[in-house]
Amino acid sequence: MSSSAPTPPARPSRFGRLFWRDPNTQFLILAAAAGLLGGLGAIVFRTLTHWLTWALHGSEDILRGVEMTRPYLRVLLPAAGGLVGGLIAQYFFMEKGPSGISHMIEVVSLGRRTVRLRASLARGASSLAVIASGGSEGREGPIIQIGAACASALARRWKVSPERVRILTACGMAAGVAGAYNTPIAATLFVLEVVVGSFAMALFGPAVVSAVVSTLLVRSVLGDEPVYNVAPFSVASVYEYLPFVAIGLAAGPVSALFVHTLSAAKRLYRSLGWPTWLTMTLGGAIVGTIALGMPEVSGNGFEATNRILHGNPAAVFLALLFVGKMAATSATIGSGGVGGVFTPSLLIGATVGGLVAQAAHAIAPHLDAPVGGYALLGMGGMLAGVTRAPLLAVIMIFELTQNTAVLLPMMVVSVLAVATAHVLQKDSMYVESLRSAGIVWEKTPEATSLASLKVSDIMRRDVTLIPRTTPLPEIVAAFLRSRSLFLYVGDEQGRLEGVLDIHNIKESFTERELSGVVVAADLVTEIPFATPDEPLTSVNEKLWFRDAGQLPVVDGPETRRFLGIVTQRDLLGAFDSEVLKRSRLLARVRTVGEEQGEVEYLELPEKHRLEEVAVPVEIEGLSLAEAALRSRYGVSILAVKRLTPDGLEKRFVPAPNDRFAHGDVLVVLGSEDAIARLREGVPMPAA
Repeated sequence: MSSSAPTPPARPSRFGRLFWRDPNTQFLILAAAAGLLGGLGAIVFRTLTHWLTWALHGSEDILRGVEMTRPYLRVLLPAAGGLVGGLIAQYFFMEKGPSGISHMIEVVSLGRRTVRLRASLARGASSLAVIASGGSEGREGPIIQIGAACASALARRWKVSPERVRILTACGMAAGVAGAYNTPIAATLFVLEVVVGSFAMALFGPAVVSAVVSTLLVRSVLGDEPVYNVAPFSVASVYEYLPFVAIGLAAGPVSALFVHTLSAAKRLYRSLGWPTWLTMTLGGAIVGTIALGMPEVSGNGFEATNRILHGNPAAVFLALLFVGKMAATSATIGSGGVGGVFTPSLLIGATVGGLVAQAAHAIAPHLDAPVGGYALLGMGGMLAGVTRAPLLAVIMIFELTQNTAVLLPMMVVSVLAVATAHVLQKDSMYVESLRSAGIVWEKTPEATSLASLKVSDIMRRDVTLIPRTTPLPEIVAAFLRSRSLFLYVGDEQGRLEGVLDIHNIKESFTERELSGVVVAADLVTEIPFATPDEPLTSVNEKLWFRDAGQLPVVDGPETRRFLGIVTQRDLLGAFDSEVLKRSRLLARVRTVGEEQGEVEYLELPEKHRLEEVAVPVEIEGLSLAEAALRSRYGVSILAVKRLTPDGLEKRFVPAPNDRFAHGDVLVVLGSEDAIARLREGVPMPAA
């Protein structure tokens, strides 16, 4: 009887091994995971909103529940929701700077702040209390923030590069929008057009993956029903484009009015000087008071919008709802509410479209102007005016209707809305929020990145003033000791008087008869200066017109207390890092001389990088000597970042016997190919 050796298990093909080890493939898997987490966040938040609304009002439809609620409870419930939401806000996540989607734009576009999961969950809890009790704010804000926070936490867990942390955070936002509205294409466009302001392919693919995964998950759990129950839309006559133009021309000013009203409400509540829980209680009570006569202002606005889309409300009702919803949303958000304004703005847009439909009926009764169809266009126009994203508005309305007939009218409405809104208000609602927080925002992400940098970010502080009474021989000696072409002169209080330029005073070096009588104050010349809060774009202009390599930095034009200098070389390093998004080509080093340390930028060799890389699995547990990173991968290790058991970050230069642990991050220097090999855990081929 013959016997055969057991067949060895099949090994994955070389293509399969390379495919799964490809960094781009791994990142797309992370994007899918971000979509999964964002979808779960949307499901949980939407489910909790329905449950809590049922518990408070006896119905999942908050509009029907408020209509059945006794008058005193219409005021008491939103006031109580504001109190609970305000207490959560005051004690769990109060923070400086822009909040909500504006905060997300700052994180993704500038990378200056982080999204913390604990704070985002607290914001979601605060918004949940407000929305379910009847407060006028949207659920999309907390859902988007939870999605972004989960994605950011995932990125930190897997130790991806800072640039990919920002991309993954944007993917979490796309997952949140898709989970909130069931519109995956619009979710992707929201991130590209509103958040990033650029259709970069590096973001497009991951954002699509996250949005699709989130949508599939939400549809499998909550069903495939659209958020808005849209009536059939059709264009019966070319003359209907005249009312469509009217909708676009009206939506722009209305969106600008809405943003101005929200800003004014925030200033008004801040001027009271009350704690957040008290202002939010007042805001909830105001919403409840408005709901006594118009319950449609309660909640985020889905139910009231659906009634307009499927009904034929009178013009007087639409006008009153327009005013009431704008006032209720301003009271909720202005008092400290942290929900979104996306959904309430759509209800306001629906009233605008409905009013145009009623006017069209009155002027031209032969026109078939359905209130629901015109309200839908008004929603898109309001969305375009608020976000300044016309393509997003067109695609979102198309996804809501699945009707190609809406595309041409929506294109007309959205473009006109953006154009007319720009006349009254320069930027979108989110950019206005960033500007009000002191963040410089330009037309492109690259210009914004550079403009957001301040002098204090790159200022050199290790430059000293020389006294105004310094004699000429000491000035000459100071120039000889330093490689700098400039010396800065100040008085006894440290105030800048001017600069000594070696090219301007070198003729004095040979005048022996002047050496005993000439002092620094006799040779000093005026020079433009910068201040710590000045943007680098302004400094670049000053350096350009002066044709100098550096400028002094003072605390202010009146006091002129000398703080340091800003150099053109440092400015170029910031430009390379922030705008070109390359690894730093200039490494900051300190040269120690006889007198004091001097800081300069050392140019790295061509195609070399200084980067942070998660420790490969292959060398976990090995010591520095055993890992032999230089001979194995071709990189030099400069430092190790490690989390301590209590969650603090520890940084150290490893000794030969120090062992690498799971979760370590290595700061390495090497060529682009060598660093790529280290990331993938692939050693150099044997010689």
